[in-house]
Amino acid sequence: MQKQAWKLFPTLVHRYSEVLTPPQLDTILTHCLQAEAGRHGALLGDAQSTFDKDAHFLEALEATHANLQGLTQGLAQLMDAYARELGLDGARLSNSWFNIQRPGSVLRHHTHPDSRVSAALCIASDEASSKLHFENPNPLLGFIEAARPTEFNMEMAKFKLVPGDLVLFPSWLKHGSGFEANGSDLRVVISLNAGA
Repeated sequence: MQKQAWKLFPTLVHRYSEVLTPPQLDTILTHCLQAEAGRHGALLGDAQSTFDKDAHFLEALEATHANLQGLTQGLAQLMDAYARELGLDGARLSNSWFNIQRPGSVLRHHTHPDSRVSAALCIASDEASSKLHFENPNPLLGFIEAARPTEFNMEMAKFKLVPGDLVLFPSWLKHGSGFEANGSDLRVVISLNAGA
């Protein structure tokens, strides 16, 4: 008797740590706290965003601060390499923005239409910050009740982000805070999209 085991339809997510130095994190955080931001439908409670389809926050940030030179290009290269690993013909950085969350705020689950690859770059968080949740895209997952959790039946994957973490994922993958309210005084994340 021979056995073959196939793990069908996996979803690739990359996580990089220490993408930014402590001085770079401080520079970006100070900039975000001084920048003008508004409401966004994906954020509930005490939270602000600079989201816009045409927002280029990273480029503006880099143009203003010498210690961030090369950041946009470096992140764009990681996103392009990730897209190629997914079997795509690459991806070009299309927009970037930041979200600030205060205590009690929630990031609704959502996707990023009109892009191939998305990323979350953590600027500020602590032990009480809400985690980044990814939903299992299988709509029939709950058809049979599982006896124990495995990689094949998990409904959500949760990542605790620390400042300097970068998470890359396909833009179609639904993500948010899992309806977990943020407990930290300050959670700041830069979001990025890359398209064709």
